[in-house]
Amino acid sequence: MSELDIVSEFVTESSENLDRFDRNLVELQKHLADSEMLADTFRTIHTIKGTSGFLGFAKLEAVALAGESLLGGVRDGQTRLNPEITAALLVMVDALRQMLGTIAANGADGNNDYRELIGRLRNLLAPHS
Repeated sequence: MSELDIVSEFVTESSENLDRFDRNLVELQKHLADSEMLADTFRTIHTIKGTSGFLGFAKLEAVALAGESLLGGVRDGQTRLNPEITAALLVMVDALRQMLGTIAANGADGNNDYRELIGRLRNLLAPHS
């Protein structure tokens, strides 16, 4: 399998995984105690993060890592899933989709700066005084 094939497969699988992530997030709003669905949602973003790092897509990896950390906090009971967190995770999904589209088109994760989104995701996990 060539590098192009690997990247193409990554883009396809990640896009499908983000579709599942979206569905899970909607269901989690209705069933906050569904630990299996939360674990599946976490694994989805964890897989995207890990593979993007392996393939050298640093921006994609950084955004996914921030989302993974936030979901890990929800999973571990450090924070509760709420509309603000859900909205931020949906923005994250949009950013990941945008980067996947850029990767599919030109093999790189783009020139956009996601520091604000990463900061937003991190701040939602941080304990509030």
